[in-house]
Amino acid sequence: MPHGPVAILDPASPGMRARLADLCPDFDLRVAEGPDPAQFAAALDGARYAVTRGLRLPAELLERAPALRLIHQWGTGIDGIPLEAARARGIAVMRSPGMNAPTVAEAAVALMLATLRRLPAVQAAFRAGRWDMPDLWRQARDLGACRVGLVGMGAIGRETARRLAGFGCEIAYTRPSGPDPALDLPFRSFDDLLGWSDVLSLHLPLTPGTRHMVGAAAIARMKPGAVLINTARGGLVDEAALVAALRDGRIGAAGLDVFETEPVAGPNPLLEMENTVTLPHVAGRTLDNFDRMVRHWAGNIRAHATGGQIDPACIVSPGDGR
Repeated sequence: MPHGPVAILDPASPGMRARLADLCPDFDLRVAEGPDPAQFAAALDGARYAVTRGLRLPAELLERAPALRLIHQWGTGIDGIPLEAARARGIAVMRSPGMNAPTVAEAAVALMLATLRRLPAVQAAFRAGRWDMPDLWRQARDLGACRVGLVGMGAIGRETARRLAGFGCEIAYTRPSGPDPALDLPFRSFDDLLGWSDVLSLHLPLTPGTRHMVGAAAIARMKPGAVLINTARGGLVDEAALVAALRDGRIGAAGLDVFETEPVAGPNPLLEMENTVTLPHVAGRTLDNFDRMVRHWAGNIRAHATGGQIDPACIVSPGDGR
């Protein structure tokens, strides 16, 4: 095996391990038994390659992994990888841009439909024995009747816009780098989009400049009763400000797949509110996307090990050679 041991830094069920083995029969896979640093360290012991998923990789563990040559993100967001520590050690960092975009875009649209139609609250009431819901007509909305503002127009934002087009809703977007002439969609500034949108959907990476971009000030400029959707990163939103806005009706509902602290530990009011739809960071977790993602990062690992060609879009940091 020219690529050596490959550490998977995400706990996996027996079924997931079996699928990984089927897709990577030539890999010596070392799957972390749990999310603790000690369990990560055990998986990294002797590993030349590591794949991170939804959990943060502590920088100090790199000192305990002297054989490590490449860290590959299982997806796009690299905020859980200690980039500076990796660069200092000469470890390459890569990701899979756009691979999960169709799946996450479908989840974003699903959260829009679920929040606008109040589906969790309706289902809970129905299961509790209620049939007649005379006030639902006041609360539920058609997605096609809404203005949807997309914040960020990378691969996921574009796939989301493509799916929204079939609903007939108005769509506009914003992005930090300004309008894209190749997009046949209206561009608005972030401030303008806040007041224009019935549904505001976030599709940006988490950076120092985007952290808490949806905070108390931004929420105050949002359209009263608007819906917030976040399938990107929890840190984009100030959760305390969001909770306050949901409680006082400033925001009508929120559909969230991501949170400021993950996994969510202890009480979190967002999980208990009737006007939220909350998911445990699973927007990209489908069988189809699983296979697509594994084949992609496995292909990059093989290419790195054998000196093959790697798409430059995948390379975050090249390391110090192979």
